[in-house]
Amino acid sequence: MPTTPACDQPCYADVESVGRLTADVVVEVSGMAASHRTPGVYYVVSDDPGTSEIAAVRENGALVARLEIEGMAARNAEALAVGPCEAGDPRTCLYVGDIGNHLGHPEVFVYRVVEADLGTPPPESLPAEVLTFRYPSERPDAEALLVDDHGRPLVISKASFESGVTGPTYLYRGPSSGGTLEQLGRVDLPEPENADFADLVGNVVTDASAVDGAVLLRTYDEVLEYRSGPAGADLAGFASWPVRRVPAPDQLQSETVAYRVDGCGFLTTSEITGGIGAVNCSPRM
Repeated sequence: MPTTPACDQPCYADVESVGRLTADVVVEVSGMAASHRTPGVYYVVSDDPGTSEIAAVRENGALVARLEIEGMAARNAEALAVGPCEAGDPRTCLYVGDIGNHLGHPEVFVYRVVEADLGTPPPESLPAEVLTFRYPSERPDAEALLVDDHGRPLVISKASFESGVTGPTYLYRGPSSGGTLEQLGRVDLPEPENADFADLVGNVVTDASAVDGAVLLRTYDEVLEYRSGPAGADLAGFASWPVRRVPAPDQLQSETVAYRVDGCGFLTTSEITGGIGAVNCSPRM
């Protein structure tokens, strides 16, 4: 069951509306991640078919740069993550998850891009390594992607919803070079307190974000935070960590969540309106 811990963990202030992603910046934003290379910048991606670029924006939604991902024509780009390019690599990489799979394709793709300096002028395009993955048997839909310390993608499935019942959510991990996704087990989500959207489409995960020892999961109705306590914990085990509800804006079809780089607060956005909500850390009581 979700807990409400004392402030020995980060405590969060109320949600603030900080800006908006307009259609000329990104259409139907479906993924968001904080840049580790350029402070204060966030990457966003659209899930429209054939998308070949990401946008870099400020917290308020102001455009910094459009970045063409070489060789990408995503079918359904649903997630972004920033993490190590591989174990021991001091560089960080942006991972673009072309993992939306409501049509049941046999393969999904992750584009791995070394983070660039978004100085003046920023680069117009970025080379990408295409990682191809297959599920072991089933072909779930998914909208959430994490990356562990070894540069291995972790995919969180979007549960089915039939006859008013949400199916199971599963966690998968793939090799850092692509290949078969291994099912690591279930992620048992708590029932939402206010199931406005879950009653219509199920209690499904629409995005995820991670910093050392902590994971955020976004559903249509709330934001859940899992915390391990000690730093360096294996990200693949986050489903067993203590979980709590944290503040979340009342947004139509929220499909992104992104920790700030230092883990002290996060952003979340609406796919429909583009509204950006920020949740900051608050002083300890």
